[in-house]
Amino acid sequence: MISTSTPRVLAKGQIFRQKLAAGKHLSGVWSTLGLPQATALMARAGLDYVLIDLEHGQGGVAGLAAQVQALLIYDTAVMVRLPDHSEGAIKRVMDAGANIIMAPAVDRPEQADAILTAALFAPEGNRGVAVGAIGASDLGYLPDEYFAQSNEATSFIFQIESPEAIDNLDELVAHARIDGFFVGPNDLSASLGLFRQYDSPVFKQAMESIERRVLAGGKALGCLPYAGSDSAALHARGIQLAPGGSDQGFLRTQALAVVKELEASIGNNS
Repeated sequence: MISTSTPRVLAKGQIFRQKLAAGKHLSGVWSTLGLPQATALMARAGLDYVLIDLEHGQGGVAGLAAQVQALLIYDTAVMVRLPDHSEGAIKRVMDAGANIIMAPAVDRPEQADAILTAALFAPEGNRGVAVGAIGASDLGYLPDEYFAQSNEATSFIFQIESPEAIDNLDELVAHARIDGFFVGPNDLSASLGLFRQYDSPVFKQAMESIERRVLAGGKALGCLPYAGSDSAALHARGIQLAPGGSDQGFLRTQALAVVKELEASIGNNS
């Protein structure tokens, strides 16, 4: 259970980071609708994390804050994909209570450094301090505790989505403060000029290179399941983070199932 001696946001972050460092395969789903009710409904199943997408998903920082609050009673950690690399966006996401930062399209070490600097308090970074007024510090009830523990309790996962990122991967993997990397197969295949051509030798070689170098460097690796590589196959390759669907996807799939079931029933009775 989550300790009450630290801000609840940080306790959740500590649990997640410990699991990640231990090499455990973690259960998670994608949240794209920005609805706290849907997020809580999924988390209640016992998920290790919910990934709230602010890059392509609906909702902004206000919606994120509501989702964070809805999940406080669960151990489920909140991973947030940033809308961009801006210092303002990072600050707002951290203040809202993100446990894990996922940064899209990190191609160069200097980009990684800038993101980390914006997300970490001094002396490791230069994140602005408003610990007496933010949701992440138990709504300001534990400001000193939040400041003291936030850096260590936050995980950083950076997305590898381009040939440039692959070229710079060894230097990124060597960065001590990056906890892991995540591959979006759609973006990676598109950047290679092979959109969703997952059987292409070029795509397969790129994936193999990423997996080998990240895992050899002792960092966690994540990837969205794709055709020919479901969650089980990814886990078998040592990939710890393989989100098993999204709120939008679950609704779409079930709605289609209802229509197909009715069509089949009508067909059988005709």
